[in-house]
Amino acid sequence: MRNNTWSKMFGWTLMALLLIGGAALAQDLTADAILDRMDAEGDVLAEGSMISQMRIDVNHPDGTTTWQTSAVLSKPGRMLIYQLEPEDYNKGSMWLIVEQEDDDSRLWMYLPALGIAKELVTEEQRGGSFAGSSISLEDIGGDYQREDYDAVLIGEEVVAVGNEDRTAYVLESTAKPDTDQDIVRTVLWVEKESFVMLKMEAYNDLGNLERTLKVLKLGEFEGHLVAEVMFDRNELEQKETTITFLERRRPAGEIPDEVFDPETLVSFDPAAWGL
Repeated sequence: MRNNTWSKMFGWTLMALLLIGGAALAQDLTADAILDRMDAEGDVLAEGSMISQMRIDVNHPDGTTTWQTSAVLSKPGRMLIYQLEPEDYNKGSMWLIVEQEDDDSRLWMYLPALGIAKELVTEEQRGGSFAGSSISLEDIGGDYQREDYDAVLIGEEVVAVGNEDRTAYVLESTAKPDTDQDIVRTVLWVEKESFVMLKMEAYNDLGNLERTLKVLKLGEFEGHLVAEVMFDRNELEQKETTITFLERRRPAGEIPDEVFDPETLVSFDPAAWGL
């Protein structure tokens, strides 16, 4: 079973698609119309190539902490994550996600010690932790079946994002009876003027809160406000992850498709991309 809704949200996060811009004045929107606008706003930064850097800080259940910084090269339908730090722990490891025509994704992992890219196919492989965090590889590269959920608008709330207050639509999505989903209910807070996700809660079939994702800090890129810091908590594992975007920039030209070929990962040169 795949947690498709959660996976899609993290796909947007790591591709730096959380925009707050392009305010809309439409009134009396349905839940589906709000989700359509959220998809459209997320597509804005997805156009063209992007290079970003992010830091992942993890609080483990035993009280220990770990961290990692990575660079992300992306273009529509493709994303390559390259581990930059720490120097002495798997530096140069890579994860490659390539979307398919059926909207599913293929995912590869490259470890320098092995020297080859391994495709992750099984649920166990794709469900493994990314950088030891509360985020799984499936969260990054999972597919999304919005039609498997019924969404309703249940109200509006003010959401605190850092020292700002943002008015948000509150949407509740419930898995349809004939679908097979690990997460059967989500509550989503969508910024009212920009149609961007500010917070999400995911509940399992026992009705218990399983995951929380929220924006902690906003910044600006290309004239738009963007998520600079995000927080994820896995209630079952008692593990917390903070994602901080350190940099976003456009490369001088489009990133070639060859960069996202699993056969060429062994020759990937981070210095060629200013990393």
